[in-house]
Amino acid sequence: MTDSPKQSGRGQKPWELSREALDALLASLAADPTAAAHEYEALRKRLVDLFIWERCPEPELHADETLNRMARRIAEGEAIANPYRYAHRIARMVVLETFRQARRERNALRELGYMAGEGPPPENTLAALRKCLEALPADSRKLIEQYYSMDREKLAAAMGIGVNTLRNRALRIRERLYACVMRRRDES
Repeated sequence: MTDSPKQSGRGQKPWELSREALDALLASLAADPTAAAHEYEALRKRLVDLFIWERCPEPELHADETLNRMARRIAEGEAIANPYRYAHRIARMVVLETFRQARRERNALRELGYMAGEGPPPENTLAALRKCLEALPADSRKLIEQYYSMDREKLAAAMGIGVNTLRNRALRIRERLYACVMRRRDES
């Protein structure tokens, strides 16, 4: 399980939930291991319900992400007085991140001349996009696909570059793609 808060340092491996971090999280919920396991499940259910209420896709995944972030902070030595309240604050941040990601994806579609809610883009635009993606160099195609399907901070860390550098590279590729799509769409 990984954590997606900002990574410190370039190329650093994402944080992974260790047995010690999980034990520390459980200990923060209750002293008795059995009671802690029940509290963990109750907290996870409340988080799943919160993400369902907020209409987030994959509520179970977001609940696990929230608990992983909480475990990381506890493992780093942060004292937590009220675990439920603390988890709720982290969950709120995850909700906001989810909405921001969805907004970025909608904006990417708009850049190609497609407005959400108007129905699917014209077939010639999709065909042009497919051809333009195929025409990109393999590394550029892979980068733009990952840029819109992965967490940007994780992708930048995996590439050993900063998030701003990643954005600039993606912007240059998007500009080339946009010009190619518009040219091909107008030709057909």
